[in-house]
Amino acid sequence: MKEKQETKVVAEKVKPLSINRLTLSENISQREHAEFHNCYTIQSVKDDIRFLQIVYQKPISISPDDVTIDFVNNLKVIGKDIYFFFKLLETDMNPQNYIKAKYEFIKHSIPNGDPNLFYIAWNGLIRNDSFRRLLIKTFSLNRFSDILAPQSIATPGATMTRYRTKLVLADDMATNPDGQRRTSGRSLEDGSGLMLNEGIVWLPNGKAIPLFPQAYVPLNQTQVIMIRHGKSEHESGGDDPEFVGSGFWDTWNSNRRISGSMSNFLSDAGMQTAKELGKDFAVATDILDKAGYPLWSWSKDTPVQVFGSESENTEQTVRNFLQNAGYTNMQFHAMFGLNSQKYDALTFKFKNEIIDEAALIISGSDNPTSEMKAKVSKIFKNRFYHYPEGETLIEADWRIAYSFVDLLNQNLGKRILVADHSGAIRVFEAVIRTLDFAEYSTIKEAQDSIIAMCYQPGRNLRYDYLQRKDFPLRKRESK
Repeated sequence: MKEKQETKVVAEKVKPLSINRLTLSENISQREHAEFHNCYTIQSVKDDIRFLQIVYQKPISISPDDVTIDFVNNLKVIGKDIYFFFKLLETDMNPQNYIKAKYEFIKHSIPNGDPNLFYIAWNGLIRNDSFRRLLIKTFSLNRFSDILAPQSIATPGATMTRYRTKLVLADDMATNPDGQRRTSGRSLEDGSGLMLNEGIVWLPNGKAIPLFPQAYVPLNQTQVIMIRHGKSEHESGGDDPEFVGSGFWDTWNSNRRISGSMSNFLSDAGMQTAKELGKDFAVATDILDKAGYPLWSWSKDTPVQVFGSESENTEQTVRNFLQNAGYTNMQFHAMFGLNSQKYDALTFKFKNEIIDEAALIISGSDNPTSEMKAKVSKIFKNRFYHYPEGETLIEADWRIAYSFVDLLNQNLGKRILVADHSGAIRVFEAVIRTLDFAEYSTIKEAQDSIIAMCYQPGRNLRYDYLQRKDFPLRKRESK
């Protein structure tokens, strides 16, 4: 009888305990949702609207007078919807599907499909730690690093070595123990069961290239020559760049324009840089051709396949580059996925003017301090900041990484040329070298560099420099 009474007492204690747990869970959920309420204030929303009016230089769909407590509360609901939009995204999405889903979300989930409301709701939401963590998880580059850097270390006694898929060899890879340079490489299977003997060709800058005769590329490899475009008319990087949180940007001391992902042409200096780089490359291609190991067996019917962003400066760069290297026939493929970050409504506007106007709004002063201007500039350099009708840096980096990996997989058995901007090459290196943002955001590729890389599925992608400032292919004439 006593045991039954004790059991009954325990049961009565357990029941309210389970209710308390449910209540605790609800409280936690309410507290998490309350974080959305801390993202927006009447003043901050009014400031955002005033900034958009300056950007568009005309009245927009909403005005500062519309901002009331009810308006802000509705904005919190939109922010919460944006958060759960990302929570429900598929993990294996591609950029095309993501852009479509985002467009559909704005069209159907934002009142009147208003991009201005989306802009204000998003950029308020990035004050939320949970939202930033969600963005980092959604647009992580680790997925691509796992593809290109699968940690495939050869077992003891295996014939595969660390240079199996390398297009430029280090000295110790192509030099015998007695110090003699090798001119023949390995016998390798090309992916179809055919065994091939590679040769090793040495260049005047001390670099060695393992290739097969007649420009043959194994069917299980994609080989890439990569260059950066030259200086453009609207150059985003300043003369004295510094690390500011989203990579190398203009210090904003010089009043340069914000560059666009399209309608961006080479300056005269950029054109000359591309031509000089082509002459450098010609040194390598001439030696390889004479040795019977050309990079491309090109003709009228078999042009060199070139890929780059949709920005005109990339195509201008490769045309001048290849023509001065001796290749007069190329086919250029413009890829949206390789475009630089989309700034949209701010594209080609003067940076200093934007900073000054934003500082005037936020400070509420006719003469904002330099500290206030510095504070405002950091807003635009935040990788989570969503440009009006544009995109964030974290979205752009993810899009570029996805497109880069897809490009490699779509071109197996080919040797291609890729020309892109410094930001894209920075992302490529991040994926290959498994770098985190703090590491890869500081990379700025020089315009006189030529990169060579070799990709084979299931192997670590290997890359190196065919030319760099400290080991040039030729001595340039002094000006």
